[in-house]
Amino acid sequence: MSQSATLLDTRSPFGTYPAERLVRAAWRLADRHDLSRGLRKRIRALVARVFKGPYDLEADGLKFRIYPGENYDDRKILAKGRLPERAEHGLLEPHLDEGTVFVDVGANIGSYAVFAARHGAKVVAIEANPQTAHKLSFNVRANDLENVTVVNSAVGSKEDTLPLWHEPSNCGFATFVTDLTTGEWAGNWTPTYVTVRPLTDIADQQGLERIDILKVDVEGYEDRVVLPFLRHADKAMWPRVILLETNCRPYWSEDCLSELASRGYEVTGRTNDNMVLELSA
Repeated sequence: MSQSATLLDTRSPFGTYPAERLVRAAWRLADRHDLSRGLRKRIRALVARVFKGPYDLEADGLKFRIYPGENYDDRKILAKGRLPERAEHGLLEPHLDEGTVFVDVGANIGSYAVFAARHGAKVVAIEANPQTAHKLSFNVRANDLENVTVVNSAVGSKEDTLPLWHEPSNCGFATFVTDLTTGEWAGNWTPTYVTVRPLTDIADQQGLERIDILKVDVEGYEDRVVLPFLRHADKAMWPRVILLETNCRPYWSEDCLSELASRGYEVTGRTNDNMVLELSA
C-alpha cells in the first residue's frame, strides 16, 4: 500500500479508495469473535499495518470514508458491511422525523449523525478530536447532507482546555478520564489539548430552540455533559429523548441516571452499552 493511502484525505472525491475484496476479507478475519481475544488482537494488528485505509464504501445506503486501522467503528463498518450499533439505531428510528432536532455529542465519524440526517433530522454533530471531526465533515459532504452542522469541540460543565486522551488503534475511544487509559484499555495513549464548552453555549450559538434527541457517547464523561445542561437550560430545552452510553458508568463523577429519573426521565430501551430515556409528559 502506498504511503499516501495511510494519510488523512478529506479532499479527494468519494470513491477514490475502493475497498477491494481482499481488504474486506482481511478485516472480516480480524473481526471473527470465534477466535480468542488474544489471537484476534494479533490478527487485527497485522491487518491494520497492511490495510490501514482510507477506504470508501457504502453501509446501509450511506457513504463513509473509513480508516479501519485507526477506529473501531470503521473496522465494524468494513468487516460487517453495515453500520455499527444497529440496535441503538432501531431504538432511535421511531423518534426521527423531518425536522427533528438531533444533537450528537461524541459524533465520531458520523454513524449516528448521518443516519439521523438521512431521516430528515436537523443534526448538530459535536466531536472533540480535531482529526475525527475532519473525517466526520467529509462523510457529511459525501452524503450531500445540508442538514448537518459539525462542531469541533468537547462538551463539559464549563469553558476550559483539557487533554483529550486517544489511542492510535481506536481514535473514536477518546476520553478525558485518565483512569480509562490503564488496565483493560491500556495502550499507547497520547493527549491532544482541546476546547471544552457547556452544551448550553453550543446550543445558543447554533440557535437551537429545542432539542428533540440528545445522544451522548463520551467515554465516562457523560454525566459532565448531561447534568450541567439540565441544571442550567430552560426546561423547554430539555431533550424529550436521550441516548446515553452507560458502559463507562463506573467512571462518572455523579450518578447520571438517578438525577435523570428525578427530573422525569424513564428508561424505555437499553442495549449492552446504551440506554434510551424519554421525558414523561
